[in-house]
Amino acid sequence: MRHSLSRPAAALSAALSLTLGLAALAAPASHAATPGPSKPRCPKGHFCLFEGPHQTGRVLLDEDAHVTRTGFRLRELDDIEPPIHPKSARNPLPDAFGCIVRLNDRQHFAGDEQEVDHYGDAELDGRRVGSLTPDCG
Repeated sequence: MRHSLSRPAAALSAALSLTLGLAALAAPASHAATPGPSKPRCPKGHFCLFEGPHQTGRVLLDEDAHVTRTGFRLRELDDIEPPIHPKSARNPLPDAFGCIVRLNDRQHFAGDEQEVDHYGDAELDGRRVGSLTPDCG
């Protein structure tokens, strides 16, 4: 009789060990599914310059462009101090406005410039930016 009781006890013990082992294997998988750091946010209607490519890294500049159906009010920044070195941008100005945003490497719109010439995301080359102005034509 003792022998017959030990078999069910051994089966129960094996089933419990198997269940606990599977639970331990499943635990790390739940940690792997945890989302990583989120992308920096650029609010809708804002002109933003980012530290990294593809709108990643820190937001170096965030300006509300006050975009409406008929226009916008993106202010000129003639003295960005300290100068920044963005690698990407988000431009809220619709292409229908016919505007570009000029990024000059020196203050007061001087020196070499690069352009953000279309709506949406743009890649930049990391050159210095010391001033910014919208140019519509």
